[in-house]
Amino acid sequence: MFSGAHIVITGGSGFIGSFLAEELLRRGATVRVPLHGGDKGFLKETGGIEWMEGDLRDDAFCISLLEGAHRLFHFASRRKNVAVHRQRAGEIAADNIRMSLALAKAVSTHPVPVTFMSSATVPEPLSLLSVSAASETDGYALGKAASEMVWIAASRQYGFLLAIPRPVGIYGPRDTFSQEGNIIPSLMVKAESATDALDVWGSGDAVRSFLFVEDVIRALFILAEADVTGIQFIVPPETVTVRALAERIRDLVRPGLPLRFDSAKPEGALSPVFPPPHPLLQGFAWTPLAAGLQRTLDWWKGAR
Repeated sequence: MFSGAHIVITGGSGFIGSFLAEELLRRGATVRVPLHGGDKGFLKETGGIEWMEGDLRDDAFCISLLEGAHRLFHFASRRKNVAVHRQRAGEIAADNIRMSLALAKAVSTHPVPVTFMSSATVPEPLSLLSVSAASETDGYALGKAASEMVWIAASRQYGFLLAIPRPVGIYGPRDTFSQEGNIIPSLMVKAESATDALDVWGSGDAVRSFLFVEDVIRALFILAEADVTGIQFIVPPETVTVRALAERIRDLVRPGLPLRFDSAKPEGALSPVFPPPHPLLQGFAWTPLAAGLQRTLDWWKGAR
């Protein structure tokens, strides 16, 4: 399906997009990736990438980005952790929405199938009112929810195929390893640098699912090759409490380190419920969390 195709990937040099770009190249596609500031990220040593410098919030740049393209994967976003998403909700939501508006306008002039990478943090059923009425606004979730509506409206008006995957808790090699990163790399960093205890946000009772990055890419290809459209949750069946996750990471990084829970920090819904995945993903060979954590830690150690 992708051999000889010209594919545009926004966010293609980053955590998830770089894995997609590499797999598309292996399948014989031509890959175009936008840059903003010249940083080629995880693809800096990868040949065969067509780079375009510009701002995804700019209409004219997005139109030029799609010239000659056969498909768009929109993965680019501003994203940190839930605390930053709340502290800087306005600017994070605005930037993510502006990118979708500019890209949707470009697709209106050059209709191609679009995969917009959303997030399982968007409520089901989709409701901007429920997101914005929450006691604290998560700018990332709000931006994703609004962007979904932009893409759905555009696809109906201009007639292009639209897939909206909503993955949960993606982790793995190439993630951002800092205390402001996602929960898994953040806990690894904090465990290594801790002096007396591993600080964990919330009570530790929240139940979570985590999705290994390579599983996301495999699932996306399964869905894309079958022309699956609409909102699709990508959620593995394995769950774990935040307390158990922290214990696993502690045992990998600093065995014996005490855990210290801070209930004043945000932890999100205690036990979110997600719709079942697409039937094509039934029987999918998900990477077990234990194996994924070890591979993530091994990559982080080797990357330093």
